[in-house]
Amino acid sequence: MTELWALAASDLARLVGRREVSAREVVQAHLDRIGQVNPAVNAVTAVLDRQALEAGDAADTALRRGEDPGPLCGVPMTVKENIDVAGSPTTQGIAALAAAVARRDAPHIGELRAAGAIPVGRGNMPEFGMRWHTTSALRGATRNPWSAQRTPGGSTGGDAAAVARRRWKRWRQGSSPGSGSCSSQHGRLPPAARRSTR
Repeated sequence: MTELWALAASDLARLVGRREVSAREVVQAHLDRIGQVNPAVNAVTAVLDRQALEAGDAADTALRRGEDPGPLCGVPMTVKENIDVAGSPTTQGIAALAAAVARRDAPHIGELRAAGAIPVGRGNMPEFGMRWHTTSALRGATRNPWSAQRTPGGSTGGDAAAVARRRWKRWRQGSSPGSGSCSSQHGRLPPAARRSTR
C-alpha cells in the first residue's frame, strides 16, 4: 500500500471512514513526514502534534460510536500563519505577533474541522503576505522542494511547499490540503514557481 502521507485527501477520508486505518495513524504518518522533510524546505513553521493527535483520537472514537465525523474525517492539513487556528499564534510572518495566540479558529478553519479535517501545522509566509517569495525575519526562507534554484512562490509558499513535498514525485496524484489566502495572484504563484527561477 502507498504510504499514508502520500495519499490524496479523498483516499485518506475513505480509508478512515471505513476504519481501514485510524485517523491517529494518518495524523502520525503526516507528522513523521513533516519531521523527515521539513528541515530541508522550512515549509511548516509550527507542528501541532499534540492537538492533531488528540483530534485523530476523537475522530476514531466518533467512528467507533457509529457517529458521522464528516467527509474529511482524519484528513491532515496545514494552515498559513495569517489564518487563525485556536491555540496557535497568528503571526502574519512578523516577530511582533509571534505570541499572538488565536482564541478561536477562523470561520473556514472551524468549518473544515467540523467536516473532519485536522490541522497538523502552520505554513510559512512572508511578512503580512506582501511578497511573492516566502521568506521572513521571523521564520526564514521556505525552499522549493523541487529545486533550490526556484522559489516556492508566495505568499502561501509554506503551504505550497508542504503539499508539494508530501507529494514528492507524485505531483499529479493529489495531496492532503493546505489552507492559504490569496491577494492578487498569490494562490497561483506557488504552483507556477515549480518552473520559475527567482
